[in-house]
Amino acid sequence: MIYDPNNELTDEQMENLSEDKFFEYLDSKAEYLKGFTKPLGQYHTKRYAAASAAAQGKQLTTEELKVAKEIGKEGDEINKQRIIDKMNEKGLEEPSKHVKNVKTNRSQWFE
Repeated sequence: MIYDPNNELTDEQMENLSEDKFFEYLDSKAEYLKGFTKPLGQYHTKRYAAASAAAQGKQLTTEELKVAKEIGKEGDEINKQRIIDKMNEKGLEEPSKHVKNVKTNRSQWFE
């Protein structure tokens, strides 16, 4: 059974499906919904890890934080590549990966 976003099954219809058809329907719905997701970046991954540790009543360890950072870095890279791909589709040039002229002193903020 294939998921149709314009004609979703009701709860009663899903209860009447066999187990194989039910899981096939859920898998096709999950595949459809994956098209509307994007991976979490480093900031949100660390926040999620800290929140889930707090919900379990424990503190976030440095090892768990490092793992969350690595997962977040992968998500940031995927999101950055999506932006670059969309810019290329629209015919815009790719942004520079190296930022120059970063103002680090507060007196430089106002010109």
